[in-house]
Amino acid sequence: MKMMSFERFAADFGRAVKPTMNMSDLRDTFQCSCGQSHWFDERIDRICDGFQKVMVSCPNDPSYVTSLKIKTFMIVKFKGFESLAGSRIASQEEKVLVLTMRAVLRNR
Repeated sequence: MKMMSFERFAADFGRAVKPTMNMSDLRDTFQCSCGQSHWFDERIDRICDGFQKVMVSCPNDPSYVTSLKIKTFMIVKFKGFESLAGSRIASQEEKVLVLTMRAVLRNR
């Protein structure tokens, strides 16, 4: 997994859309940008969705965000998550940006 500044992380993630994917059947561990493995289920804070990926906040320390690729076989069978990139939100400006992304994307 690549660790990068939040600005590069957001650019690397690409087009962000409102979290609408039904992920209730997608349960597995993932490598978080905080350095630990976490269990992905409906309690994970999804900031936004992308094309076959999601941006999530660390359940232990919300200053860490991770981009997860959803691995599938033939677009039907879930094969797990691949951690693509991560970032640590360090500045107040970055915190405001993430809160704004959540607010805008969830209220579309």
